[in-house]
Amino acid sequence: MPIRPMPIRPVLAAALLLGALCGLASADTLAPKSGKAVRGAIVSQSDTEVVFNIYWSRNPEVTNPGHLIRLPMAKVKRVEREPHPEVEVWRRYAKAKTAEDLAAVGQYAKDHKLKAAARMCFAMALAKDDTHKEAMKGLGGRGKWDAERKGNPLLDPELQAMLERYVAEGDAAERVKMQRSLKGKAFKAKPFELERWRRSVHQAKGYERDRPLSYRSDVHQGAVYTIYVPEGYTPSRMWPLMIGLHGGGPDGKSMDEVVGSGPSAMNFYQRHAARHGYIVACPTALRAGWPNKVNEDYVRDLITELRLLYHVDIDRIYLTGHSMGGFGTWGLGPRLAEDLAAISPMAGGGGSISKLVSTRTPVFIFHGADDRVVGPSSDRSLAKQLLDTTHDFVYTEIDGVNHGFPASVQQELFDFFDPRRRFDKKYKAAWPRSSFAGKPSKEEKTYLGDPMAAISGETPDLKAWVGRLRLGGGRALSAVAALAEQKPEGAVAAIRKVLLGGDVPFTGRGYAARALGMLGDAEGAAGVRKAVAQAATKEHSFVAMECAKALVALADAEGIGSLGRALEAWTVYYESKVMKPAMRYSDWRRSSNVRAALADAWAALASAESDAKALERTIVERVLAPQHEIQTSSRVPQDPSTARAAMAVAVAKAYKRTNAAPARWEKLLAALANDPRARSAAAALQP
Repeated sequence: MPIRPMPIRPVLAAALLLGALCGLASADTLAPKSGKAVRGAIVSQSDTEVVFNIYWSRNPEVTNPGHLIRLPMAKVKRVEREPHPEVEVWRRYAKAKTAEDLAAVGQYAKDHKLKAAARMCFAMALAKDDTHKEAMKGLGGRGKWDAERKGNPLLDPELQAMLERYVAEGDAAERVKMQRSLKGKAFKAKPFELERWRRSVHQAKGYERDRPLSYRSDVHQGAVYTIYVPEGYTPSRMWPLMIGLHGGGPDGKSMDEVVGSGPSAMNFYQRHAARHGYIVACPTALRAGWPNKVNEDYVRDLITELRLLYHVDIDRIYLTGHSMGGFGTWGLGPRLAEDLAAISPMAGGGGSISKLVSTRTPVFIFHGADDRVVGPSSDRSLAKQLLDTTHDFVYTEIDGVNHGFPASVQQELFDFFDPRRRFDKKYKAAWPRSSFAGKPSKEEKTYLGDPMAAISGETPDLKAWVGRLRLGGGRALSAVAALAEQKPEGAVAAIRKVLLGGDVPFTGRGYAARALGMLGDAEGAAGVRKAVAQAATKEHSFVAMECAKALVALADAEGIGSLGRALEAWTVYYESKVMKPAMRYSDWRRSSNVRAALADAWAALASAESDAKALERTIVERVLAPQHEIQTSSRVPQDPSTARAAMAVAVAKAYKRTNAAPARWEKLLAALANDPRARSAAAALQP
């Protein structure tokens, strides 16, 4: 969209006042022939005109006349480009490929009195060519170079190769020997830190949807996050980490459901993360909205988990979010500022800048000028407040995008994050700092495992596996496969106690049901029958579905009665959520997914002599036949027909298996009259 012409003087006057008040840090400068100079960012410059943004954005799609100065070159005295040196040095460093390039970045850092960055760049230049005279001189001579290289795998290829051999070595005794060799090379990492390196190399790469949280999973019950790890991930280097908060809001009759999810947020970031080399984690909120204390604690523990599982540069951890996630970034960013390199609230608002300014945490803000969902007034106000400071920030506002998150801004976000590092006045060097440093805590050992377990020869027994089940989350999930494989004596009785334990997180109980199904021992069926028929609650939904699958895995024909009672309980739950004549989509989806799983299990366990009356009296008569309106969001993909079709197909399978009378089929198809897709899916199974 073209930039509209605008008078220069009103904007210049405002900008000059701001400059006089705060003495802006390094920035591009536009000096007109008439009037005083203005600080900000050059958007574009040609032989005929210059376009300048006083809110520091270089995005050419910005059109807000309060942000832009468009000045004919005939009226320009001078244009100077002078970015923040602390940012520019990292931007140049990222582009440097040769020793000559790195030495030039080192000289730039030295010229701008960034001594630590200069030393690092000169050293990296010498790592590529130790005869480079300017780099050697900049570092201070051969003695300084030898000292800088000592114990630094980024500068010592032999040490780097030793570390790569270490993480690939499967024999614990051999790794103990290698630890001594690494110590002889002046590598300062402790054995438990090295074992974190090795644990990290076995972590999953690529995209993973809804991974259960492990760290303090018994506190954050049901917490999941979607993660992307570049395919080229290796613990031999440190990686930036981005936390992306999803949009959405509260839903359900009780407003205890959440619209939005980690997978929906990941759609914005994965493509760019692959290109820029970021680990990205998008948690699903435990409650709407994000600044809620339960979400704050969850995000803190998620960062801790990722720092221990992946080799993260602790000075390159970033927080962003769109819509509800934008509000969340404004809310959580200041509280987490000491651990963050930068934040980026998108299409949100309601924040405060004081803590961000005091911690020198850079901010990139985006908002649609025509946003009809969340108006831009709050972000505009916060950007104006930042304009009154010397703070490192950018505010991009684009017209014509409503509440969207355009591709140009997604790219701008990563371009903003890339060269920014966490400010820590106590840290006097510039080398990346490892998240693997530090003694293992009790929490790490409990929730992620003792990194020294392989060295010490620790072998988990039944008690240990069951203890992990009781934690729920990712720790419990890892225990399921081990129990199914090892089948230790007494496992069924011990797991049954977890399944029926009132003090166990619901994810732990659900995974206990899964473990019993995988063990395949009929003695476990009685406990599963009891658990599946318990009262229907939001938390019990996961347990009920896992129990239904376990009964099928155990081929427990007696489970039909329990499944019938469970269907009744979940139909009552459904009826409690109806707000005549409609119900909210989140309530519909949760209860329908459970009923579909229960009906599927019923159909799988039924015989030709079984009577499907339980399905008719619950799903058909009280759920499908009333044809309640389901309230959906226009901003988030929500399709009630998907769940309706799943229930219809499950009932149809049961009818087919039990040779249901034509009248029963007619009743089912009549209940689906307003949903051609679901009706067609059910009719396809009719004999």
